[in-house]
Amino acid sequence: MYHHIGKSPKESKFPSLWVSNLLFERQLGEFWSMDWPSITLGEFVAASCSVCRGVIISFDDAYQSVFTRALPLLNRFRMRAILFVVAGYIGKTNEWDRPLGEPAHKLMTEEEIKEWIASGQEIGSHTFSHPHLPLLSSKELKKEIEDSKKYLEDTFSVPIRHFSFPYGQYTKQCLDIVEQAGYESACQIGEGVNLPGENPFALKRLTARRPKRNLRTFLHMLLPFRHTA
Repeated sequence: MYHHIGKSPKESKFPSLWVSNLLFERQLGEFWSMDWPSITLGEFVAASCSVCRGVIISFDDAYQSVFTRALPLLNRFRMRAILFVVAGYIGKTNEWDRPLGEPAHKLMTEEEIKEWIASGQEIGSHTFSHPHLPLLSSKELKKEIEDSKKYLEDTFSVPIRHFSFPYGQYTKQCLDIVEQAGYESACQIGEGVNLPGENPFALKRLTARRPKRNLRTFLHMLLPFRHTA
């Protein structure tokens, strides 16, 4: 799970969510050289109980730096990724972070998202306004989960099959509404590796942060799972 690609501004309240161009390029290069293919969420879900070996690359919020810096590298390494878009903020900035003192960062425009899709990449929903879902009523939850899906499908003429929980927060009701809305999977923030048979509506992710997150540390995280594979 990535957010920003580039150098963290000095005034950022969340510098760990920035991954430099060089580090991102190194990570993609290591996966490519070790023959760890980038797979889609759909491919993982379809594999169900069978072994599906690969890396799912995801970006939350749809920051413009993903378009300008990550997309060229993804294309160079022929790797696929999914961009979780905040439907109500396309072409705007991260207003949900402003109360916390985070500076404004540009989000991808409609045209940039269309180019992202045209290059072979995928998009999913990250709600309509990036709220704390457990604090919402049933009606508000449906707007954020269902309406964002319809809006993205109408805007970009592609099926929206996957969802990402803002802040990684969800409840049983959230999971039920996501499934009822017709999504095939949903991603949280809980760190870990997804094994065959995982609940597709509470998939774990490894947070790509500014500290080193290269193949060596990734393989170290896999150690507890090696005997179960």
